[in-house]
Amino acid sequence: MTVKKIPPILGINNVSEDDVLEIGGNSPALYLKDAVNVDLNETGKIYLRKSERQLTDLKYKNIWQSPLHKDVFATLDRQLVKLNTLDWSNEVLLENINPEYICFDVLNNQVLISTLSDIFVFNGFKIEPLTIENPVSPILLSQNEGGILGGGDYVVALSYSRNGKESGFSEHIKTHLKISGNGDVLQGSILIQMPYCLDSTITEVNVYCSTRNGSELRKYGSYPITTTQITIDRVDQLGRSNQFINMSAMPSGKFMKYWQGRLLTADKNILRFSQAMTYHLHDERHDFIMLPQRISFILPVDEGIWIGQVDHVVFLSGIEPSEMIFIKKTAHSPIPFSAIEVDSDLIGGEISQGGRRTALWLSENGYVLGTSTGEIIELHSSKLQGITAKAGRSVRLGRRLITLVS
Repeated sequence: MTVKKIPPILGINNVSEDDVLEIGGNSPALYLKDAVNVDLNETGKIYLRKSERQLTDLKYKNIWQSPLHKDVFATLDRQLVKLNTLDWSNEVLLENINPEYICFDVLNNQVLISTLSDIFVFNGFKIEPLTIENPVSPILLSQNEGGILGGGDYVVALSYSRNGKESGFSEHIKTHLKISGNGDVLQGSILIQMPYCLDSTITEVNVYCSTRNGSELRKYGSYPITTTQITIDRVDQLGRSNQFINMSAMPSGKFMKYWQGRLLTADKNILRFSQAMTYHLHDERHDFIMLPQRISFILPVDEGIWIGQVDHVVFLSGIEPSEMIFIKKTAHSPIPFSAIEVDSDLIGGEISQGGRRTALWLSENGYVLGTSTGEIIELHSSKLQGITAKAGRSVRLGRRLITLVS
């Protein structure tokens, strides 16, 4: 019986005709139509894929290792946990989270963790919310005694503070002091009934007030969060104004990334930006971009942001949200959640074009690179087609990239 020697395997090619899959000559090689349960090394040799081994009975999901201190995080049911990979035990960090979509990133030597409803920050010792919800509006009572306020209109608003970070403002409340005279009688005051704060991590409430018949809010004072009421008795020594007057808490989403001094989150077809260097605040009027389709991944690079859509990929070019240019780059459908950042030591300086970061995702025609300057490189377009999946997760193992699809 004739035995055919199998030449080195170059990989999968399900695009070309069968008669061109085998390459002859001095360097024979072979492409496969498909390969199941085998690994191919760099020389083209085939190895049976090693069988799996169960490490634990616990059903961990969303496993991620921080590049900062190599801590490993995961979700277990509705808990966020920190894993000990020696025995696969865990330390519970958060209870009662929504584990459906979890994102991790490193910022300022801390780990950011985003769920569908909240964003948290972990400093290696404790975890707390990143954002601060704006306070509920206070209740005001004008008084004709107890202070040195003249008759007229006054505007009051509150903000909360935690560890030096301040929230946006509550709704502005206007009150009128009815005091006889033309403003020369100074005897009024304003009693503020503080709203109840449900967030146990908040430490202070800040009170802002305008001058008589003014509109600019300036700081009157800061008080412990347990304070139930205060009295504004004078406005001649108000402090600084607040630049976050129209801000709200930065919303979370299915995706979260850091880019150009801002935090990015995305859900449905909306990409949102935090304020520059103020990651917990967001301007709902301006800090967003609406895409034509549902977002399937976001991955920032040096000169813009790669964004996956349902049936194509776009590149947002620019460094400021208000100045970004929308460029459609490919008509092939990306696999949702499959994007990963790769560096130049894996793909080479020529492909990375000198950029620090290059985006890579799995598409219906194989892996695709998105360079730091917005160029597309389809690595397998002439070899692969028809890849479909509802979701994928990519991981780098040495110089090899693996994407699990489902």
